[in-house]
Amino acid sequence: MKASRGRIGQYRILKSEESLSKHLLETVLFSKTTLFAFLDKYTSVVIKPVFGPEEIYVSSKDHTFQITSNDNVKIVNEKEDLYHHLVCNEITQKYHIIQPRLLRNPFQCYITVHRSVESDEWSLKSVTGKSHSKFGKFFYLYLYKMIKNVVIRSAQKLGEFFLQCNTIVFEILFMNKRIWIADSVLHFPISKWSQYQELTTLIDLSRYVPVTELLTEVTLKNFLKKYNEVIIKPCNGQHGVGVLLITKKNSVTYEMRTGRKTLTKSNFDEIYRYIKYNFLSKKDYLVQQKVPLVRIDDCPIDVRVITQKCNSEWVVTGKLVKVAAKDFIITNMAQKLLTFENAIRDLNIPHLNNNKLEAKIDKICISASSQLEQNNPEIHLIGFDIGFTSQGFIWVIEGNYKPDLSMFYRLDDKKIYRNISKGKQG
Repeated sequence: MKASRGRIGQYRILKSEESLSKHLLETVLFSKTTLFAFLDKYTSVVIKPVFGPEEIYVSSKDHTFQITSNDNVKIVNEKEDLYHHLVCNEITQKYHIIQPRLLRNPFQCYITVHRSVESDEWSLKSVTGKSHSKFGKFFYLYLYKMIKNVVIRSAQKLGEFFLQCNTIVFEILFMNKRIWIADSVLHFPISKWSQYQELTTLIDLSRYVPVTELLTEVTLKNFLKKYNEVIIKPCNGQHGVGVLLITKKNSVTYEMRTGRKTLTKSNFDEIYRYIKYNFLSKKDYLVQQKVPLVRIDDCPIDVRVITQKCNSEWVVTGKLVKVAAKDFIITNMAQKLLTFENAIRDLNIPHLNNNKLEAKIDKICISASSQLEQNNPEIHLIGFDIGFTSQGFIWVIEGNYKPDLSMFYRLDDKKIYRNISKGKQG
């Protein structure tokens, strides 16, 4: 069954289920007609692209209209002026939807549901607060059974149409004694959020995966309070684009680093507004604890491990170490590439056993490959970024389904590259 992956397509699928339709906010494609009709019916509306996280709020009061977008506020007096401003200055994509905006709702969160394969039952995996609320946790516990019932039934319905999607995030509101689905976002296997759900399904693997959450105001504040340093990165992205390091320097100062650029803000609200405007308004992001990586010449390193499906079994066919460029936070901008053996020698950590560490990394990557295959049966090659500490603890930072293999060719020893190429041919 083919269906649009966008917001309007998902809304129509859920709307077709009578038991779910009562939980849906009225949703239509944006146009001048629908905008005017909604403003006659509702005091506040939200406009969203069919794809993407951007939100534009429009509210009416005393015969004027207020437009709020990324904390920028514009006031206009006429509907025609309102529409003209929206299409000329705010609307960024070809198609948008419009919904009523429920104000003063006491509870608002994102619920993630997941299944490993199409035939599995959906399960509720995580609850992410969207904004701070004194009563949020109380409402969630009070409404847990009702929320779970609604999101599982919704996932089942969407899952019938999107067979390759095994992770869905629902935005849930509570208003007028009713659970409302304000939004639903499909996370296909390429999404790092879907990958995280799959890797943490196994207890034996989950201990090696850094704690990760959807990025919201709530999760960013909580992670910084707990870890002081966190990484934020897009759910869908490659080559380190959009990855940032956020550091809580003290009780009032926050620092953000991307590449060699550093930005300092004097309080949490400032740093969050900056992130929201420049990153969250464009893509869905994750927040992750920053893991302590060993360093060579004071530059962090990680291990790129290639696993391949050969003769129905996952095997490790290549491994190298990336040394981050000076002052860079991630190894995607590598100043040099080393064989695993040479990197261990350069680390000069006497108690680090090369053979045991390598064997453990291989075992973890093969286990992770088998698990990710459940979520994405088409994959035959994965490039894992693996970090480890001076004590030998291993971190599975992420897996890449289209890893850059040219870095292996840049090694002086071409045997590893030839081994990977041989595995691809098999």
